[in-house]
Amino acid sequence: MMTHGPPKGIRDEVSSGEHVGCEHLLRAAHRCRPQLHCFGHIHEGWGAELVQWKDEVDAQAQNHIERAEWLDIDTEKMAKDRAAMVDISSGGAYPLKFGRETLMVNASIMTLTYKPWQGPWAVDLDLEKADEDVVMGDDA
Repeated sequence: MMTHGPPKGIRDEVSSGEHVGCEHLLRAAHRCRPQLHCFGHIHEGWGAELVQWKDEVDAQAQNHIERAEWLDIDTEKMAKDRAAMVDISSGGAYPLKFGRETLMVNASIMTLTYKPWQGPWAVDLDLEKADEDVVMGDDA
């Protein structure tokens, strides 16, 4: 899932301390539970966190999250690799529980003064293998 801005409470804190994300977007993410939700807009929110969703639905958007864990990024490694690398595949460092967790990534690379400072993201994740008929075409 890719959106311009963040969901409420997820990498959405601005320099004044206010959380400015969208509560409707948080509810939508809770409903569809994608493996990855990438967004930006809030420059000071750069980073990633692994969100575990509550099973029950609640009218209050902030009650949709069971647990959220910020991922530590080695900035020296990021500079060497030219990207922040995260592996949420089944064999990775942060194996994602499909349908239960979402990796939330604020990929804003600019500072508040619009200087490109933060690294881009490279995320490894498990995807379903495509049906061979679809890949090759029905007449192949």
